[in-house]
Amino acid sequence: MYSPPPEVLELTRHAKEEYSIGNEILTRAWPELNGMSVIDRDNRDRKTFNAFVDESEDDPTEAWKWRGTRSMARNKALAMHAHLTAGFLFPMIDAQDENDEEHRGIGDSMRDIVLWMGENSNYKTSFLQLMTGTLTSPVTYLSADFMQAMQVIKTKTAEGYSTKEVLDEELSGFRADVYGASDIMITNAYVQNIQQQDCVIKRKSLTYGDAKKKYGKHSNWEFVKKGANTVLGDENNLFYDASDPANPNTVSEVIVTWRSKDLEVPFVGGIYMGSENVDWNPVKHRDNLGNPRYNVTPFGYHRISEHFFYYKSLMNSLYWDDALNDAMYENIMNSEFLMRNPPIAIAGDDKIDSSVMFPGAQVVTANENLKIQSILPQRQDSSYKAMQMIEESMKEASLSDVQTGQLPEATQKAWNVARAEKNAQILLRGVAQSIGESIMQYGKLMVDIAVNHLSVPIIDEVSATVDRLKYRHFVLPRQTSKGKNITKIVRFSEDLIGKSMNKKQREVYALKLYQEAGDDKTISVVNPELAARMKYLIRIDVEQMFDQNREQMSQTLGNLYLQLRQDPLIDAETLVRKLMHSLLRSEGDELLASKGDIEKAMQAQTAVMQQATQPQTVQKPATPMNNTTPGATQRSQ
Repeated sequence: MYSPPPEVLELTRHAKEEYSIGNEILTRAWPELNGMSVIDRDNRDRKTFNAFVDESEDDPTEAWKWRGTRSMARNKALAMHAHLTAGFLFPMIDAQDENDEEHRGIGDSMRDIVLWMGENSNYKTSFLQLMTGTLTSPVTYLSADFMQAMQVIKTKTAEGYSTKEVLDEELSGFRADVYGASDIMITNAYVQNIQQQDCVIKRKSLTYGDAKKKYGKHSNWEFVKKGANTVLGDENNLFYDASDPANPNTVSEVIVTWRSKDLEVPFVGGIYMGSENVDWNPVKHRDNLGNPRYNVTPFGYHRISEHFFYYKSLMNSLYWDDALNDAMYENIMNSEFLMRNPPIAIAGDDKIDSSVMFPGAQVVTANENLKIQSILPQRQDSSYKAMQMIEESMKEASLSDVQTGQLPEATQKAWNVARAEKNAQILLRGVAQSIGESIMQYGKLMVDIAVNHLSVPIIDEVSATVDRLKYRHFVLPRQTSKGKNITKIVRFSEDLIGKSMNKKQREVYALKLYQEAGDDKTISVVNPELAARMKYLIRIDVEQMFDQNREQMSQTLGNLYLQLRQDPLIDAETLVRKLMHSLLRSEGDELLASKGDIEKAMQAQTAVMQQATQPQTVQKPATPMNNTTPGATQRSQ
């Protein structure tokens, strides 16, 4: 029987109270969500996105009716998702020292390290899932974790084979995992900043094997049971097991975090998995100053009110228009079915039934009183116009037809099409601003991990006598700088720790790095201690999310090239490279001259421009010796 000590019992009871508050927030009906709970709203919005159709009707008098969907809301969401994921959004980073002076070098280097973290993790995959969640859910969370997972490998020996533990490269390092609306619990629904929440709870369902890898060495692991939760009773200090028949091979992981108390406690299947000293369960995620932070960031489509924590998804915004559009479409289709196979009323003695109701059938009767007529009312054609009005309403809440890849109707004036597209762009950038605010918060978590985990030395080689430590370096290939494809290299170096350089020494050091890098690389060396003491400010450029029109950009750069090619304030090589990159991407470098030829051309052009800008002087002609007439006046041309 699981019977923990009193201090663990008290902490478990406190965590259970917080869990109850979080669960009540998820299941309570909120007026901001149209009288629905977070979970119910999430389920309805996901059904709207998935174009769910209930086909369970068995009554033959009702089963003939059309129950399809036009999937208008889903189509709008897919188009919006394509716009939001045209570019992966990364934060911009500025660094300030203790004197609040900008340190651009460290800020740029930290930006490059954050890009490296995104390239060498599941960030991009999670970003795609995250953008789907913002369109289909009242909230979606992105976590920032640094993992060190081990795996057992087998190596062949003379005696057979041996096993050893090594670092699992697939699961280790920076991880950006996506959590749904019901996976994270908060304790105040009217505080939007998650860092101001008193308590944040993460819950996840793990297979028994995965849970054992993570917690199997804990002394309480023997009490964890498959498909069951150990629950603390409300009126006594006893625990009882609650089975979960729907998930017989899984266990629940619940992590309760109090940031203000610097306390983070994991429970697996209801069993305490923290430290033996309950007071020593610090929050794992820390900023560069050592302060605890929640490592999850909420994302959403747009805010509902100035205080409500949860968001209004795109599917929520389009739900009623989409439902009405489907209802109108259902009526029209049912009407079409009836018009093509109408029910009829027969007055007379002859039998006219479905056995003779088929195309080309001929019925002959001698009954003069036989009368056959349709019982349907005269058809009205206003339904299609109503559907057009509904679809226009949906365009106003999302994207125009042009932005979804459709050609405008021939009857539409160019001004109306341009105006609709402009309004959709404004709405799109408003959504991007909302997402950008969350990316700024998430960027702080990424910088925390970079400073606390990536700027510290790691073991490079282990021998019987000494452990060799080294600092990391980060390589970012295929980066664009001044229109040229280069490789960026960022290093943390212990040689800079405790050193100070004057301007001349910095120039000499930078020259050595330039010579080492060559033409196709840039190298930045960072003092790890200085980077840890910096204050980092995060900003965002939402234009990164939108793919620029290559044809339009090429035309613009071509015009700039003609206008600015001879301007002495413009770097001609960079201008040419940007023009080639906009046309041919990385293949444009092949068409450019070698570095030596470029330098010769630039020197020749500079000489011509300098000669053209020099002032022209006119020499004064000498006074003729034979002009000795008194009072004569000399004039110079």
